[in-house]
Amino acid sequence: MRRTLSIVSVLLAGQAGLTGLAPPPAVAATAPAPTATATLVTADRVTVRTTADGRDTYEIRPAAEKGMARALVHLRLGDRDYEVPGTALPYLGRGLDLSLFDVKALLAGARVPVDTQTFGAALAKQFKEDNARGHFGGQGLFAGGATFALSGAPKRQAVQPRSVMRTVSVDATGIDGKPADIGMAFLYNTDDGNLLDLDESLNYFSGGTAKFSVPDGNYSAYGVFWTADADGNPTEMRFSAQPEFAVNADTTVRVDAKRASSKVTWVTPRPALLDDNGFQFRRAAKTGPAQVIDFDAGPGVPISVSPTAVPVRTGALQTYPYSRLVSPPGPGTPYEYVLQKAAIGTIPQQRYVITAKDIATVNATYYSEYATQGLRQRSGMFTFETFGGRAAHPIDLPRRQTEYVSAAPDLMWFGGIAKYLVPGPGSFPGWAGGQHEAFHRYQGGSSLTEDWNRFPLHPAGETALLPLDDASIYTLPGATRAGDFVRFAITPFSDNQPGHTGFGFSGEARDTITGHYRLTQDGTTLAEGTPWNGAYTVDLMQEVGSGPSTLGLTVDAGRTGPMYRQSTATHTEWTWKSHHVEGVTLPKALYCGRGDDGPDRSCAVEPLMTLGYAVGGLRPDGSTVSGPQGLDLTVGHLQQSAASASTGATVQYSTDGSTWQDATVTARGDGVFHADFTATTEAYRGTDVSLRVTASDAAGATIAETITAAYHLYVS
Repeated sequence: MRRTLSIVSVLLAGQAGLTGLAPPPAVAATAPAPTATATLVTADRVTVRTTADGRDTYEIRPAAEKGMARALVHLRLGDRDYEVPGTALPYLGRGLDLSLFDVKALLAGARVPVDTQTFGAALAKQFKEDNARGHFGGQGLFAGGATFALSGAPKRQAVQPRSVMRTVSVDATGIDGKPADIGMAFLYNTDDGNLLDLDESLNYFSGGTAKFSVPDGNYSAYGVFWTADADGNPTEMRFSAQPEFAVNADTTVRVDAKRASSKVTWVTPRPALLDDNGFQFRRAAKTGPAQVIDFDAGPGVPISVSPTAVPVRTGALQTYPYSRLVSPPGPGTPYEYVLQKAAIGTIPQQRYVITAKDIATVNATYYSEYATQGLRQRSGMFTFETFGGRAAHPIDLPRRQTEYVSAAPDLMWFGGIAKYLVPGPGSFPGWAGGQHEAFHRYQGGSSLTEDWNRFPLHPAGETALLPLDDASIYTLPGATRAGDFVRFAITPFSDNQPGHTGFGFSGEARDTITGHYRLTQDGTTLAEGTPWNGAYTVDLMQEVGSGPSTLGLTVDAGRTGPMYRQSTATHTEWTWKSHHVEGVTLPKALYCGRGDDGPDRSCAVEPLMTLGYAVGGLRPDGSTVSGPQGLDLTVGHLQQSAASASTGATVQYSTDGSTWQDATVTARGDGVFHADFTATTEAYRGTDVSLRVTASDAAGATIAETITAAYHLYVS
């Protein structure tokens, strides 16, 4: 008896999983990159995407565009992650419970006790008033000892002392040289990251001191200081660290703001202006979770830190600045620098001279048929990190720009592009109509091209961009077989850049989203269904007959709305030969399921054919001039499949959606075909060109794809 299950990885709906079926371990898996979004008490939105190996990647959308509310602090204390806006930081423990910013608790259904939009604005106002008087708490929102906490958050267990308790006084002068009353102190046991209760991990300065009660051991202390103008906008951030000291009696350590004397400075080959600025301090104990304090100070805010010369002896210390710098206003192609550089063991001086070998040059084009403001997230993650993510920045589309990005063997990048900001109350403002980007590394001194949302858009599976023997991050191929179970993960509306996958069937209320899939074996339908509106991916798992057979997969996807004109619908059919799979193992960068002991790689990639399109003369707005047309078609197969040589391709085109004409197709070798045809328009608003393509290989596999309104013609 055959068994079937269809699952989808859904947007804004938590983690999807398998229910009602227990297939063999080779295919037991959660949906690829499950995604969920949490709303903080301040109305900031945090989207968490979980990779196959359990790492969390964050995309943060601040509710505020500027001010201290835009500054974001990511804290990892114990085994919990907290995303704290700068306006909330001085009220932790004196009006605001840290649980309010516990991302996983919010995702699990814990409830915020207030209206987030109203509270976020009120907190920003309170911060402005308290900053002006130089003291936080006890007034306004927090008058009479008022406190706010998350309803339904997990209870924190108090840690039982293992020895006599000692008082650690973390003393500091502030940026103004006086005993600090503005700022936060953090303490961490570098012997055991689980030793301190959360209440003994952070405190605020009062009269120049923050006190902690802790058992004997080795510790690290960290002070965060800031200044803000009369409107509550941060004007300076300083981070002062005492990375290592022993406690065997009552102890006093200093983290004076003046010790943070080294300003984060990037000397770049081309002139550039500081746009966004942040710094991460990561202290790891000999055992237990690390403490991470990651402060994104926001647009243009200078950061200074305290250098150290002696490497830590207990546990590990990693720090790095991360900054985005943009080209000055003026003519020519705009450019930006996205830079970060890690240090191990010590905190170095923060002046970095960037040379060509430190960066990759990316010639980027962002396509959009409408002039709009979207979002671009580019996040860097070092190998010592178990989570990562940065706030996205607005980007005007369509756009061409040059991007200079830090390159290092231990630095991976990920992110994506949102085509526009979702309008309307209660909507998450971002991540609509765009592309996700697979983890990848850049090589210093290299130059490359990246195209985002380049038309025509069509279904695709994920591609691993890391070397196939690299297990840092692993990728679920578009189609796999383990024994007699096949699994598919196909994402509609992907572009033609390897490693990019679209947002699939996700949309907003004013969009019309349609979809359907069908799987056949030797012409008999085994499974079909309609993906839920909101799914990124058609993720289908099905048991098939064990003997050699011909499998067929059909995927239909439609997406129309006020922000979509090009590539509004696709119909794709695959056929291929398939047989029982035993004794095959995928390389380390790929996986076919996630079992109890980590990734399962006991499967083979099915030889589904792939298509890549490059329309000659295509402008960033998705159009090309009326008249002779040239289309380069790249015919291939899913990564790591047992591929056969392509044997032919056909291309048809239509300018009315119903009458199709043949293009002249020429084979150019290595799976590349060139199509020539003439498509014209005299209409003032131009005409859309639809495409119909077929291809085959020597093993009998085929692909047939129709793309409605693939791209646009205009009259020159």
